[in-house]
Amino acid sequence: MAAVKVSPVELADRLGLVTAGELIPGHVPITRGAGPVSVLPVTEDLRALLPEAGLAGQVAIPSARPGATSLLWRLLAGPSSAGQWCAVVGARWLYPLAATAAGVALERVALVDVVGPEEVLTALGALCEGVPVVAASSTGLSPQQVQRAVARARRSGTILIWREGSRPVPGVDVRLDPEACQWRGLRRNAGRRWGAGRLDSCWLSVAATWRGNERPRRAEVWPYGEANGGFGEVP
Repeated sequence: MAAVKVSPVELADRLGLVTAGELIPGHVPITRGAGPVSVLPVTEDLRALLPEAGLAGQVAIPSARPGATSLLWRLLAGPSSAGQWCAVVGARWLYPLAATAAGVALERVALVDVVGPEEVLTALGALCEGVPVVAASSTGLSPQQVQRAVARARRSGTILIWREGSRPVPGVDVRLDPEACQWRGLRRNAGRRWGAGRLDSCWLSVAATWRGNERPRRAEVWPYGEANGGFGEVP
């Protein structure tokens, strides 16, 4: 099935279908700080990178890194496949078929079309009322706007995944940095930015930095294709 594409106005009518923290497969309540926190499942290759071995709290991915979008899709694969609703705010740059290849259940993903920081904030405000996992870009948002969005998400139990711009998002629970990325199946395409051919598999080396612990953890992640799918030795 295709992902659901909605505008911020249409979004409000659709949120009646879902409740944040809903007890559906994969939802595990834990207690952190002042109250309960939901831990949502992730694929096996991501478990060692996350403090609760699942999605909980606020996550940031540096968007300029090669492989950042592939890593985002892989993060959404676990909760969407377990029946949780996810949303991606500002989705014009995304290719939904890549999400399917990464294991995302597209019928559980809303792609919210927005233009500009104000619409991003409007969408985040509506989504945090009912969607368990929301991904959005922090580019163009002021630190105060980011803080307001994070505070609202924490109150509702929504997990925010930030596509981080040049300015780091403060106070995230974990930052996932794709340090190395290799694709199989693409060849160089003279005169163009991107390669040509068919993408067979993608390998990432990801470093995770947890809040309060500066020592990063590292793991290999395969968003597309099988492990050791033809790269030979990887760094």
